[in-house]
Amino acid sequence: MNQAKDLSLLNHLLYLIFFTSLISSFRVISSISIGLILVIGIITNRSDIKVLFQWRAKNLFLAGCILFFLLHVISLIYTHNMQEGWNDLRIKTGLLLTPFAVCYSGYLKGNKLQKLSLHFCLLLAGACLYCLGMAVFHYSQTNEFSVFFYHTLVSPLKQHAIYFSILVFIALVFLFENIRKNDARISKSITIFFVIFFSGFLFLLSSKLVIAFYLLYLLYYFIGFIKNSTINKTAGIGVLLLFISIGSLVFINHNPVSKRFDEILKGDIQLVTKDRFDPGDYFNGLQFRLLQWRFVTGILRKNQSWPLGVSPGDAQYYLDQKYISKNMYIGDPVRGDRGFLGYNTHNQFLETLLQTGITGLFILLLICFSLLRMAWKKKSRGASFIIILLLAWLLNESVFETQYGILIFTFFPFMSTDFTE
Repeated sequence: MNQAKDLSLLNHLLYLIFFTSLISSFRVISSISIGLILVIGIITNRSDIKVLFQWRAKNLFLAGCILFFLLHVISLIYTHNMQEGWNDLRIKTGLLLTPFAVCYSGYLKGNKLQKLSLHFCLLLAGACLYCLGMAVFHYSQTNEFSVFFYHTLVSPLKQHAIYFSILVFIALVFLFENIRKNDARISKSITIFFVIFFSGFLFLLSSKLVIAFYLLYLLYYFIGFIKNSTINKTAGIGVLLLFISIGSLVFINHNPVSKRFDEILKGDIQLVTKDRFDPGDYFNGLQFRLLQWRFVTGILRKNQSWPLGVSPGDAQYYLDQKYISKNMYIGDPVRGDRGFLGYNTHNQFLETLLQTGITGLFILLLICFSLLRMAWKKKSRGASFIIILLLAWLLNESVFETQYGILIFTFFPFMSTDFTE
């Protein structure tokens, strides 16, 4: 009995270390803590291996991750750059390690998960306050207002604004679910304060994708609240109108957040159809991603690599050759700037198609389907929004090309589907 209690306490501590390292961008610690969670799970459930398969809705996700990893193992056979191939395989181990650790530990459920979710929000709030404090300090030194926005805001943590905004969105969903459940462990007034704080920070991070999803989530949440509540309909309508008004003011006025959205509308789509470019040509996010469709299909067609792709080890080489042949900006050696060289497709579906062909794309779609199936079985608004955001994220970033992206993508679907049930 004491051993079980000690193992449970150790599990909780490891999850807190994992959250801290994830929020603070300590990538090595994140991987080590997940590995230790798996070890504790093996010790705890050593006599019952069936615990791995006790959640049937999640088995398809596990199977998809295993197949995806095995395909990258096979790609070592036909790659020309073995070093990059092995480096890719090292990164992809997270696709196996994280879901197995979470499933085998069996810790994310009930009161334990509720407590962990609250601690996650507190740790994230502390990190946000630290970033704001550093932004105030830098502003006092430079008078540059940009220190309060986008990548610069979370640079003290060496974080990526888009990745961090996903963590903030997940925390907001947890908080809204606490309000819906009337969780007595944290007062409603404190929860609302954190909701307002995280909402403001999310807008400062300026992620177009996450802000759009958050506004959709708010609309859906408050419509459901107004529809189902018998007491506070007026309050619900008032809060919804307040959020709409604040959001409208942010987008109407000229500021760094609205500028990020305006950038998409002002870009000339015809630019991507040119056969050759000028090194001074600027591509916004949408233009660059559309251009990648041309490049990837062209590379696969030229190399006749549709079934299995050009291999993860060679994919970036072929993209770099495209940038060079199309006369795109490839940097200035004097300044140590490499320009577009080293840029991946910024779309996991395209990246997978380039690396492992139609076979890899099919397995990735299987993984996506399994996540949608998990959300559907839970019939949870919060879990559905988190999972759909993660899937939309695949369209916006090559998520599986970093261990950090893999950790977020493979961990939080499990946490969200159990928390919001």
